[in-house]
Formats: sequence, C-alpha cells, structure tokens
Amino acid sequence: MSSKSTLSIDIFPTWARLNDVEFTNAKLQETNGKGIGLVATNNLTASVETQGLEGAEDKPEREGQVCNSDGEKGERARVETHGHANNHLRKILQVPHDLILSTASIEEYSKVDQNFRQLLDSAGHQSTRADIMMYLLAHLVLSSRDTSSPRDLAPTPWTEYLKFLPRDIPVPTMWSELERALLQGTSLEAALDAKLSALNKEFDELIERSSALPFWNSFFWEREAVTIDDWVLVDAWYRSRCLELPRSGHAMVPVLDMANHSHSQTAYYDEDDEDNVVLLSRPGMEISIGDEVTISYGEKSPAEMIFSYGFIDRESTVEGLTLPLESLADDPLGKAKLHIFRGSPTLKLSRSDGEISWQCPFVYLMCLNEEDGLEFRVLQGTNGERELRLFWQEEDATARANDFGDLIKNHPLCQIFRLRAVSVLHEVVTNHLMQLSSEISHDELEPLRRAGQVRDGRLQLAQKLREIEASVLESAAIALDEQRTHLFADDHVVAYLGSMEVSQDRQAFQSATNEEEDFS
Repeated sequence: MSSKSTLSIDIFPTWARLNDVEFTNAKLQETNGKGIGLVATNNLTASVETQGLEGAEDKPEREGQVCNSDGEKGERARVETHGHANNHLRKILQVPHDLILSTASIEEYSKVDQNFRQLLDSAGHQSTRADIMMYLLAHLVLSSRDTSSPRDLAPTPWTEYLKFLPRDIPVPTMWSELERALLQGTSLEAALDAKLSALNKEFDELIERSSALPFWNSFFWEREAVTIDDWVLVDAWYRSRCLELPRSGHAMVPVLDMANHSHSQTAYYDEDDEDNVVLLSRPGMEISIGDEVTISYGEKSPAEMIFSYGFIDRESTVEGLTLPLESLADDPLGKAKLHIFRGSPTLKLSRSDGEISWQCPFVYLMCLNEEDGLEFRVLQGTNGERELRLFWQEEDATARANDFGDLIKNHPLCQIFRLRAVSVLHEVVTNHLMQLSSEISHDELEPLRRAGQVRDGRLQLAQKLREIEASVLESAAIALDEQRTHLFADDHVVAYLGSMEVSQDRQAFQSATNEEEDFS
C-alpha cells in the first residue's frame, strides 16, 4: 500500500488489539517496493485435502472489486508447522464481523446515529458504493477534527482506522492534469474522463441534498471541511480496497485491505461460521517467516489494474483493452440504436498465446439498416405508455439488441453484415493505433519531471500501458484485416458485390442516357 497517512503504522497494533483483530501468523510492515503489506511470522506449509472448501475468492469477478477465483475448489488446506499438523495455523488473520463495512453495517450505524440516518435517507440508498463512500467521507471529516463535540457523529473504529490509510493513491483519478495527459490515446483516456465527470456529478448532488440538512450543512459545508478532492479520495479508497464476501457482499475489511496483490497469491479470504473475515493460506502453498502474504485482485487488463489499483501486474498474462464505440455519423437510426441497446457500446480486444479475439455486440446492430430488415416502432407498452421497440425481419427483437451476432446467422446476407462489422472495427482499431503511436515527447516531459509536476511512477505506468496497448492494437489490426480479406473472398460476398456492381453500372448507363436525351 502507498505511503503518507496521518498515523504511523508503528502504532497500528494498538488499534488492532483494541478492536479484536487477530494477527495469527502475520504482521504489518514495509514490503519491498509495495509500501505496507502483510508479512508471515511463522513457517506455513499447506498440504491439500478434499473437504469441499468454497471460499470468498471462488466467486465470479466484478468490476472494481477484489473478487477472484482461487482455482482450488473442493480443497481444504491442512497446515503443518515444524512437521506437526495444526489446523489453527492455517489462519493468518481474523477480522471481527463488527469491523466489516457493508450495506448491513451502514444500516446498523444509521440506527445508532440519527444524523447519519438523515443523510442516508436524503442522499443515500442508491448503491452500496455510494453509501459506503458517504460513511467514509463523514468519518474522514470527524477523524480530522481537533476536538469533538457532543453534537458530532458517533465515532467508530473506522474513525481512527482512516488515519492509517494513505492520502495519495496512485489511481488515475488522483493524478494531476499533466499526468492524466500522459494517458491520451490509451483506452483509459475515455474511461477516466467519464469517471471524473461522474464523480463531479455525484459530489454536486451530495452538496444539493445535504445542504438542506442543518447538521450536515454545518459539518460539511459551512466549515468548508469537504472538497471534491475528498470525494475523489474516498472513491479511490473504495475502488482499490473493496472486496466481495460470500455473505456480506461488497464490503471493505480493515487490515485485510493492507494485503498486496500477487499473480502467485499465497492466501485467500473467506467468512467463518461467525461471519468474521479470515485470511487463510492457500492449499499447496509454502510460506516462510518473513515472506509477504499476498492475495489476488483478479485477472484484469493492464488498464483495469491501473484504473482500480494504480499499478500493472508484471507477472500477469492478461493482454487486452476496451475501447469506446461511437455510432456511424451518417446513420439516421443511430440515436434509436443507442437507446435500445441500453449500455455503453464498447470493443473489447484480448490477446492470448498470440491470438487476438474481440467482443463487440453493438457493432452488428450498428451496421444494419432499414433495407436489411431493421425497423423501429413506437408502440403502447403493457403499462399504457408509448415505448420504442426494435424489430428484425418483422420479429420483435427489443430484448435481444445485444445479440444481433446470432440473429443475423440465418440471413442470406449474413457474411455481408459480418464484413461491414469487421470493416468498422478495423477502422476503429487503426484510428486508435494512430492516436497511440504519437510518442510522449522527452524534451517536453523532462523539465516537468525534474520540477516534480510529473512523477516518475505515473510516467512509467503511462509508458508501459501505451507500449502494451499499441502492441495489442497492432495485432488486432492485422487480425481484422485478415478477417476482412477472408470475407471478401466468400462466395456470397463476391456474388453480392458483383450484383451491386452490375446494378451501379446499369444506373450509371441510364443516367448518362437520360442526360444525353435532355441535352438534345
């Protein structure tokens, strides 16, 4: 974890003891190049027994969450220390259920503190993320107060815990404007712009809804205790530290969130029978005294790792990126297609063992027209209101707007539609590759770097991301060009293009004949 918090980690054991956190086989200390992390205090050798273990990390991955597949379903570890079996020593860390920050704990806290209940009722209940962020923001302000008042919020262990968390987190939302400019042309550029816009909108809504509440108007705004930078900070805390637990769902777990990521993780987390969160050694892993204890943050692309955690996993084999996709500028149905698709159109590129694959459900809908059999109708819905419906070949396809890759399979012009789609994607990829190919100017950057306006870590991350994404885009451009060439050689495509050429020649001849007649 990164540095610069308000309390030294040296006094953290006191907080842990007061709040019944059990460091069974680990402690917190500085790690090599990763800041604070968990380090083993005993030798742990985990053998494997089949016992039907299913832990938290056997859940499907969610965006922005540390939710991973342990890949060892059905296995239970038995830990042996110095040759003696001791199941207790499987456990590395235990965090009491009361310390977990989740939807349930937020609700419980609102029963204790009526002021927070007012804030939650006025501005909350939109998502687990938003509720936890409001809680973090409130306790960030409370923790920074020099003196307390009987009219303040009720403090919790999190009030003090926040003092141990870093204030400078390397996620791009906390980069300077100059540093964010390093990401121009990458897949992060559009995602970062959208994220910052969303954070500003959320913050404006929080101001509007909480200013009408006397306590919160005083606590947040009259004292100018909160700025947009604080909202960006608590978002970065949530995004980089949130887990998905088997029973508690999306949650933040103090101390466990100090565990760093490794592609070869040595531990996994779970909830025990009393809903405490436990960190356990992975089956088949050996951990020696002094080794760092690591978990997996999930298999994500380099851009996703930077976006959520502020680093790239050098050991990961995941290569890919996600690009935004815009409607064709001259498409009269473009707005209707976007409305019915109900999502952000994207192109996801992946490279595995040198092979490129792509996913882009919107591109097929994007390339179809009325003359192909696509139609939009405004009909009366079951609730009596008029709504836009999508039809394909006279069949209602509204619910399958993201499934046109399958819907076109039995159409006589299927290969033509695929050719259109591949051609569009080839253009998207080559355009992005051109944007990315413009290298970062060393002459312009060096003075900024020396002045501290562009930090070395951010510069190295941006350069590495550009290098990876340019390589994937080059491979994708080649692969799409090959697909396009293959489709051009397809018998159906050749026949279709031939008929179109004959039709155009006939129209041109008729037009020329008409012009001659008019002239004479």
